[in-house]
Amino acid sequence: MLSMSTMPRTFDRTKAKHATDEGARTAGLVGLVARGALYITLAVLALQLAFGNSSKSADPRGAMHELAHSGFGMVVLVILALGFALFALLHLYRAIKDPDGKTSRRVNDVFWAVVNGFLAVLAASFLFSSKSSGDTDQADKTLTAKVMDVSGGRLLVGAVGIALLGYGVYLVWRAFSDDRQDEWAILEAAPNETPSVRALSRIGNVARGAILGFIGVLLLIAAIDHDANKTEGIDGALKRLLAHGWGQVAVVLIALGFAAFGVYSIARAWVNRDHAIPSSR
Repeated sequence: MLSMSTMPRTFDRTKAKHATDEGARTAGLVGLVARGALYITLAVLALQLAFGNSSKSADPRGAMHELAHSGFGMVVLVILALGFALFALLHLYRAIKDPDGKTSRRVNDVFWAVVNGFLAVLAASFLFSSKSSGDTDQADKTLTAKVMDVSGGRLLVGAVGIALLGYGVYLVWRAFSDDRQDEWAILEAAPNETPSVRALSRIGNVARGAILGFIGVLLLIAAIDHDANKTEGIDGALKRLLAHGWGQVAVVLIALGFAAFGVYSIARAWVNRDHAIPSSR
């Protein structure tokens, strides 16, 4: 009788766990589509920047601002807001669940939950107010200047620069290694990949690593020289590159890398589309 009475409760827990895991996989796939759409938009803006249109910001805020000014773009913004919100929940779920039992991975998931949560809120804000794009580069410089004026602020800015540089180098290294090409949470939600999908992820990681490493170097220089004007975001870093003779080629290559990573993200979701569909039981 005891075992009979405990069977429904055990079965319910199993069903709940299965439903939660399927929900996490679905969140990962929708998040991949959103990330892909954002990177493809960034690639278009970076190409426009490379060929003379410097009036638009080639960064996430600039990309969402452009999307907010077209009918189809508003649909994409809805996908971005939903996708990044689900991405944030996926990472938060993994951080709480801690399937690997490793503190470093839990911290990593918390970090990406915050980043994706911010992107979701940013996308949602453009759905309700598409007029204010703002000068993000100047805002970054102002914030950096305030941080550097605080005791120990230059060390903090320098540490962030080293972290970005290190992560950029790591992404490039990862692209040329046999290591995983994406975050653990994403690989768990969408584990299947084809050789072409993996190749696209490698190209995208080289571009992401290059621009993040360059931003990290600029932050380090700003911290050493105590000059916030030397800091840049993605848009400012691309414009810095364009100031050199070889800059246009570099920006075009980075734009193509962004496009590759965007296509990779959507392709990975497509390859794993059956992975999130509940099997009949």
